[in-house]
Amino acid sequence: MSSIGSNGNEDRPDSGGITGSVSVAEASRKRPFKSLSQDVVSSNTYSRGNNNIMGSSGSYGDQINESIPEVESMVRRMVSTATQNMQNRMDSLQTQIDELNKRNQQLEVKVKNLTLKTEYNGWLYSAEDIPASYWIERGFSEEYAENMVEFLRKMKEYTHQLRQGEPPATIMLNFMNDNKMLHDDILLPHWKELADALKQYQNFDYREDYGIGFFRFDYVQLQQEVLDMFAQVLKKIHIQGLGLGGNIGSDMVTFMSDIIQINPHIEKIGWRDQFLSADEMRQLCNSIKNGASSSFNCLAVDNSFDGNNLQMMQTILDVSHQLEILNLNNNGIGTVGSQLIANFLASNPTLGALCLKDNDLGDTDSTLLANALKSNTHLGRLDLNDNDITSVGRQALLETVFSVSSLNSCAASNHKCSIHGLTPEISDTNMYEHPSDNRAMKTFTILSATDEGFFNMNCLGDVSYKVIPNVLRLAQLFDGETPEFSDFYFEQTGQRSADWSQLNKDTVPITSMFELLRGWAVPSLS
Repeated sequence: MSSIGSNGNEDRPDSGGITGSVSVAEASRKRPFKSLSQDVVSSNTYSRGNNNIMGSSGSYGDQINESIPEVESMVRRMVSTATQNMQNRMDSLQTQIDELNKRNQQLEVKVKNLTLKTEYNGWLYSAEDIPASYWIERGFSEEYAENMVEFLRKMKEYTHQLRQGEPPATIMLNFMNDNKMLHDDILLPHWKELADALKQYQNFDYREDYGIGFFRFDYVQLQQEVLDMFAQVLKKIHIQGLGLGGNIGSDMVTFMSDIIQINPHIEKIGWRDQFLSADEMRQLCNSIKNGASSSFNCLAVDNSFDGNNLQMMQTILDVSHQLEILNLNNNGIGTVGSQLIANFLASNPTLGALCLKDNDLGDTDSTLLANALKSNTHLGRLDLNDNDITSVGRQALLETVFSVSSLNSCAASNHKCSIHGLTPEISDTNMYEHPSDNRAMKTFTILSATDEGFFNMNCLGDVSYKVIPNVLRLAQLFDGETPEFSDFYFEQTGQRSADWSQLNKDTVPITSMFELLRGWAVPSLS
């Protein structure tokens, strides 16, 4: 066995022998003790280090967990901003596309219309002129012959305008003579030229607010052949109104009824100087009620039926619930018809204007209408020109639109309807567009009607204290001018308004409030 050297190192065995070497068992017994001690220290050191690392790792984890919502929020904001920017860009591009499409459509319309106008340059009016001598030779008067020449000249002018796509707002084929224009086969080519021009006009493209405003036949004999020419095109063309007056012809009611039901552009029709039977009235009104477009709003039936025929009047009123304007001029309406009209108005339909000119209405009828207007808030105009209404009927209507017995009765007046055609006129009692403005002016008129001070405090005696703020607010709006309805108030009471013209206009609102507060008896406030 070899010894251990002083340097503490074991002698290395000879590579070739076994003798003198430390046994494996002995080495195993010696090294574990020293290694174990070192390993324990190393292990403790590792353990402490590992604990530090784990502790540090837990702190990082908490920080990461706390940061996740903020990161997610930031990502959402970034995505939202990017999405919004993308959407804005897409909207901008779509706007540009729409604008380009619009310009393209406009250019297409211009090209199409120019092409049609170019076709007009190669078109010739083929119907031959008819001289005045033609009519004189057939026994007509010179006046009739001259009117025929003028009628054909106007027809030819309309034809050229339609061919160019530039017709007037109203095409009126009326014969200016005490007698009506009678049919003659020599006129057929002229009628055909006009009908063909209407067809050609349909090919022009225009905005919706373009087109023919009104197309009329007046005092002309229209044979079925002529009606067929125009029925075909008038059922399709863009016209807002169609009128027939005093014509001689085949079934004119069917002609108009078919156009009303088929043409979606028709908004108004006029029928005058052609007497309607009860069946024809029913046919015409049914075409409006069941077939007219939603934009249909105006019906005029003048001098064409018995206005005191209960059945016929009720028929026309039944269809008037969907109208804005109704003209029933010169139909001999008396008490029977006026009672039905009053009942109709009292139901508060949406009708905005009613024209009853040149009928047989008297004071009794005007009283019926006055009572009906008390519950009507839609009618904006009532025309009673050329009737038999005296001061009695006028007073009944005036009290309906401006009652002066108290502020409450004034407030309950009709502040919407402007009534025309009475002598003196009372239309100005509702001269403003908004009923609230008319009501305010009437209130000022009553308040300022006094000989003492500037306000009539007597009319405020029975007014509840709860409305005091409202009255004071109205007073602030008073501008110091004499109320515009003072004459109507004086007519009914004999009392003039106070003279506000002497006041400084800049201080009128303060003065008016002071006068009200000083003169108002308000014991209920205490």
